[in-house]
Amino acid sequence: MTPHATPHRAPPGSAGGAFPPPKPVSLFRFLMRILGLVAAGAALALVASSAWWAVPALRCGGPVGAIRSVDGQCVGVTDGSFEFSDDFAGIQDDIRAENERVARMVAEEGAAAVKVALLAPLTPVESGPISPGQVRSLLEGAYVGVYRANRTNEFGDKKPLIQLYLANEGSRQLQWRYPVSRIEDMTDDDIPLVAVMGQALSTTRTQQAAERLSDRGIAMVTATATGDGLDHGGVPGLLRASPSNTDFAAALDRYLTGRDDLESGIMVYDRVQEDLFVSTLRAAYQRRLGDHFDFPHQGFSGASVVDGGADVFFPIRQTICTARPDMVAFAGRATDLRTFLNVLSERVCNADPVSVLFAETGRYPWSDEDLAMLQEGNITILNATSADPRWAEPGDQGEPAGYADFHERYRGLVSRDPQKLENGYAVAFHDAMAVTVRAVRIADPFGDGPPTLREVRDHLLLLNERHTVRAATGTLSFSSERDGNPGGKHVPVVPVPFSEEAADDAPYVTADPS
Repeated sequence: MTPHATPHRAPPGSAGGAFPPPKPVSLFRFLMRILGLVAAGAALALVASSAWWAVPALRCGGPVGAIRSVDGQCVGVTDGSFEFSDDFAGIQDDIRAENERVARMVAEEGAAAVKVALLAPLTPVESGPISPGQVRSLLEGAYVGVYRANRTNEFGDKKPLIQLYLANEGSRQLQWRYPVSRIEDMTDDDIPLVAVMGQALSTTRTQQAAERLSDRGIAMVTATATGDGLDHGGVPGLLRASPSNTDFAAALDRYLTGRDDLESGIMVYDRVQEDLFVSTLRAAYQRRLGDHFDFPHQGFSGASVVDGGADVFFPIRQTICTARPDMVAFAGRATDLRTFLNVLSERVCNADPVSVLFAETGRYPWSDEDLAMLQEGNITILNATSADPRWAEPGDQGEPAGYADFHERYRGLVSRDPQKLENGYAVAFHDAMAVTVRAVRIADPFGDGPPTLREVRDHLLLLNERHTVRAATGTLSFSSERDGNPGGKHVPVVPVPFSEEAADDAPYVTADPS
């Protein structure tokens, strides 16, 4: 039997193969395929581009959160849970925890509570008008203040409780509108916002933000904004917990009456008009110290608020050596003062001592190298300030009556190192919180419910007589006679480098309006 033969199959593609040859692709289909590939590539590029664009938003907590990326900076309002810097993580966590505690008391016990916003540049840069160290200090001071308000009877009855929210307006305040709009929205929260405290800088942007909040009826208490006009007289509803520039000039004037060796002076001033601190300090110097100025004023363009240089100090140094004044009244920012002092220390006439008058909320953090430079240059800084670093030292240092209570809480909550208080920002923001809390609580004396915006604002200028504020820097009082500037505020003059013979042992105290 013969087996069946297996039929032969031609290989694919041969003439006799089982698979037909491919059909030619039409020009239309070819073009569509090309367009599809192009579209897919474009889509991938768009996704990549969108992801890249979204990075700042994601870094700031996402596009729908209370913190947003505006011009590359994370600005807005937080309960402390969004960390503006790793350096502030610990203190922001303390603030968040206190806010959560208050929220639990409201939910579980029916406690009355309100929100207070701290408005300041909370993403500082080293070259800016406020330093990272100052920002950390101001957060610490505000936290000590809210802790005392909620946990003790040191600011009176603990009703209503206070939540502290942090509002960042950007390193140079360029993004202030977004946090201010969020603050306005928060006045309708279940726990309503009733006041803003802590504005730190005397600039036109601070003034613009304050005017907008004033129009909304929101009470404000500044902490370190010392520029004249940033008060209730200039912006209704605005109190100032710090000395004004006029107060600083008055303190220097009083100090000079006891220094027969300081008679002739020259003023060096920053021309930047949008910086209300330097422009109003210049005017205050002229009003209170004008009799000491025997030589033409010397102007420069500062680098702290508006980017620019300070190289004009070299010809100013030559003028000082020609004029030979006993003192220089410096109307500028601390960062520009450092540059000025470096130039001044190398003058050819440094055999003649010179005192540089300056105004700042606290003692600027001068390093050992800086102090050596001042000594070699025969320079003494006479710093009119709102807090004397000696107050934090043991023993009676002539500190105000309320300082010890603040310092005890600060040591327990923040640090036992007295140098941490030298920049003055912790004390200033603590006192601004104390003033704010007192205004809120006298507006609602029985704690029946949160006071309204109008009630808090109407009570600002009643913080006097029975309702004074026992703050760290004095027993403060406010009335219309001083346009919302504090009476009873201690304004010492601190020499740098420090010496007992140049120390101010009987500091100027602002007039009590009552």
